[in-house]
Amino acid sequence: MKPFSPDVPDEAQARIARLERQLLRERKAREAAEAIAEKGLRELYDSQQRLSLIQRITEAANSAKDVRIALSVAVREVCCQMGWDFGNALLVDPATGEARACDCWYAASPQRLADFVEASRRITFAPHVGLPGRVVASAQPLWIDDTRIDDNFLRRAVARECHIVAGCALPVMVGRDVVAVIEFFSRTALPANEELVSTLRQIAVQLGRVVERDRARAALLHDALHDALTGLPNRVLLKERSQAAFERLPDDRQGLALLVIDLDGFKLINDRYGHHAGDGVLVEVTSRFAKALEDARLAQPSQHQGWRVMLARTGGDEFVALLDGMSDPETPQRLAQALHGVLATPLVVEGDHFSVGASVGIACSGEDYAEVDQILRDADLAMYQAKANGRGGTVVFSPALGARFRNRVALEREIHDAIRHEQFVLHYQPIRLLGSGETLGFEALVRWNHPTRGLLDPGQFIPAAEETGLIVFIGDWVLREACSAMARFYASHPHNMRPFVTVNVAPQQFLQPHFAEMVRDVLMETAVPPETIRLEVTEGVAVIDAERTGRVLGQLREWGVKTILDDFGTGYSSLSYLNNLPFDSLKIDRSFIASLDKERSRNIVRTILELARNLDLTVVAEGIEDEVQQRVLQEMGCVKGQGYLLGRPVAEEAAFAQFTPKQI
Repeated sequence: MKPFSPDVPDEAQARIARLERQLLRERKAREAAEAIAEKGLRELYDSQQRLSLIQRITEAANSAKDVRIALSVAVREVCCQMGWDFGNALLVDPATGEARACDCWYAASPQRLADFVEASRRITFAPHVGLPGRVVASAQPLWIDDTRIDDNFLRRAVARECHIVAGCALPVMVGRDVVAVIEFFSRTALPANEELVSTLRQIAVQLGRVVERDRARAALLHDALHDALTGLPNRVLLKERSQAAFERLPDDRQGLALLVIDLDGFKLINDRYGHHAGDGVLVEVTSRFAKALEDARLAQPSQHQGWRVMLARTGGDEFVALLDGMSDPETPQRLAQALHGVLATPLVVEGDHFSVGASVGIACSGEDYAEVDQILRDADLAMYQAKANGRGGTVVFSPALGARFRNRVALEREIHDAIRHEQFVLHYQPIRLLGSGETLGFEALVRWNHPTRGLLDPGQFIPAAEETGLIVFIGDWVLREACSAMARFYASHPHNMRPFVTVNVAPQQFLQPHFAEMVRDVLMETAVPPETIRLEVTEGVAVIDAERTGRVLGQLREWGVKTILDDFGTGYSSLSYLNNLPFDSLKIDRSFIASLDKERSRNIVRTILELARNLDLTVVAEGIEDEVQQRVLQEMGCVKGQGYLLGRPVAEEAAFAQFTPKQI
């Protein structure tokens, strides 16, 4: 501060000093107020974001058909908004307290976290064991600053490989019981955050309400030992009685059998006539089954009458018959025949007649079984095989059936290994002009170069990949490899060479929250022209969420990527969504091409072509197998096609070698 002039009176100097001090105080107060306001605005924004997240999850949870859908939405939304790299939900077995993954997970980068995702899906966590087990035991949230050094983090080895650092998990409660656990992980260090945990607590509360709602009816049935509708023993009592019977078996473990009975055609009755009629059918079926089993027991020769039978309803239209103390190995099949017999006559419920059948699976005890649950598991497998064989059949479990099931489980493991070890390859089928035969582009088709079984077609592994969610990893790889192949082609053919490649998009892959951004990133990484990539989306997945589909297709179109509506005419064909969704092309399903000799199929194809012309959409006919089909399509005005007649799928080098320079 400058000294006052000696000519200024003391009184004035004092007054000036007071004013300067006042100004200084006011400036500091203003700065403090501005800082408080800025902090308040920032906190208000963060609070609004948290409230918005909670509201979205609450709305989705309230409208979800089951708890898995609600858990999936919650995991995805939390990861996307809060920046977690991986989220996972586990359901808790009320009998054992064990937490198991329920395939409700989200990963920002699935390929990078493939091993961690697989470990999270595979491991069962007992109480106190691992992160989920500790949450189950304590019923409290738990935060791990560094998973890689936590001795009670079962996935720490794979966490190190995938660079997973921080993690947290919260219980989903119904009353005082932990019914589920949601866990989140980050590849970067995150200190414990009370506000974040508080938000996740509120989300867990909403999920708990969903679980409570979904379990209300089941709880009424399982709290007691008998089914409220039919009066039969329920699953709880069945487990208790079957376990006791198993423990009474002699050393050779002979004398016990389980029959799993699933009604054929019951769902149709429920859907068409309502649950009241369905309940009446179940009551009548129960009465007939009980009488048939008792009559069969009494009809046995005296030397074989020492066995007992208990019929249980284990849920929905599924029943289980427990045979205990039998001495004749043919008894289970005779009982199955009796059950089929009583369903041969239509059921009468309140004056209405209903016909149902039954698929029966049988498994008998023996030295190969260490516990009764294994017998029930095998009887269940046999029932599903009976249902697959056709209505009204019986299948007895055999080692061969068990081997097929184990092969399916092994196939899942092998698919995971194939992803890790890059065993998948692409073959390319040409798409040609039907008139001149000129090659316009290719469809990328995945094959599995299996180390022992050779080259496998998609039908040999894609269904298993879809069931387990591994199709997302495969689909991402196919897109990336197809783009890389096109980039290699353009690098070696820089002049006038612009073929396109189409890539099939799996439903689970398309429904990933950041699918469009993933496509954009792949295009940028591979530096392939977007207009040469075309994505095929099936009708079924397109209409699951038409509004979202429209947004995704719009983003792709803005970036120059064309999209094709695959299998058009086979499922949900609707002019409304076709008019609203920005597809560029239609693909006529091979089923119509195969039946072009029928007038109905020709009319359908002709209609599709006319519709496409009116909507300014291009059309590709797939599955052209012979010259007659090609000629008929040309006469109808179809310009492009693919199929074995025009060219089989071949490896990359052979495919691109056949491309002609001229591009239409």
